[in-house]
Amino acid sequence: MNGALLDRLVSLLHDSGLREIEFEEGDIHIRLVKDGDGGVRSEAPSSPVSTAMPEAVTPSDHAIVAGLTGTFYRASSPDAPPFVEVGDRVEEGQTVGLLEAMKMLNPIEADRAGRVTHILADNGALVTRGAPIIRIAPDDAS
Repeated sequence: MNGALLDRLVSLLHDSGLREIEFEEGDIHIRLVKDGDGGVRSEAPSSPVSTAMPEAVTPSDHAIVAGLTGTFYRASSPDAPPFVEVGDRVEEGQTVGLLEAMKMLNPIEADRAGRVTHILADNGALVTRGAPIIRIAPDDAS
């Protein structure tokens, strides 16, 4: 790993008002967190990065992807039911999950109507920008 990159990230974290910073490129994943004394420590991600791919994807399936890197949640709270399950029909604009980034919850909306065929990210998993989260198939024409 490039020591200059790590030094630059530590410097950026010290000079900013941020409490933590995360960097990912290829197989490199760095997460730095300020401790209570202003020091910096490196942390492993609390949840694994989701890289799951569906077992059977048809050419007509469409992926709903993460708009940014963050933690994916299937429900609005731990005791609430998931927004969607495999087999559910979704409408365009319907919330299918939440993405927490920089302590803000952002809704993930279906960008087209269809039936959920795969949920690719685990609840609480760190997903990267552009990663497929949910796959939907268009409604049958019959």
